[in-house]
Amino acid sequence: MLDKKKILLIMGILMSLLILTSGDLSATGKKKIILIDPAHGGKEQGVKMSTDVSEKDITLAVALSLKQALARGNNLEVFLTRDSDKTVDMEDRKDSIKKIKPDFFISLHVNGGLGKDASGFEIYYPWFGEEAIKEKKTAKDNASQLKNKYQNDSLKMAKIIQENMNVLFPRKGRGLRKADLPVTEGLFVPAVSVEMGFATNPEDRKKLLSVNTQTEIAKALAKSINSFYR
Repeated sequence: MLDKKKILLIMGILMSLLILTSGDLSATGKKKIILIDPAHGGKEQGVKMSTDVSEKDITLAVALSLKQALARGNNLEVFLTRDSDKTVDMEDRKDSIKKIKPDFFISLHVNGGLGKDASGFEIYYPWFGEEAIKEKKTAKDNASQLKNKYQNDSLKMAKIIQENMNVLFPRKGRGLRKADLPVTEGLFVPAVSVEMGFATNPEDRKKLLSVNTQTEIAKALAKSINSFYR
């Protein structure tokens, strides 16, 4: 028969294991926050797609479809900078990033210009300058580590999206581009900006106006995000 001291010792060990296990479960159960940014909206129409459709309509349609696709999982929480045809200026979008503090930010656009021959999709990821580090009230070495992580995460996500978009649009990828993204300028968040095609190219425009293509783009993006967090 166990004495009282041994019983208390065993109970203490069991309680410690229970606390550690519950901590691990809460950590793994934490949802990743995704913020989707459909470019333009309201009076800001973006590039013209047809007589009655503009870039703002395409980006919103894809964003809503993407949110719906991601909602099927239980490890992500998804927000949009806008969920209807309303004007949202740059500062409002930045305020959404600051308020929501997403684990990842994805901005959706339609390209324009460069003539009718320019075609395909482009993916941009941000370069984090010193102003981003100053935004964080942490030690400089910790901020530098975060900067490297966010830079690597942005590039990793961009590569995954490129792979899945290549399946949808074979030989239409125009590469990955590192650039300052206006919407994330001065902010510290892993992000990508996806230019889904050219409104000025007849073939691209026709595809982007198709509800089926919009849904397929959303599926490709959802697959990319799920792969990133798998």
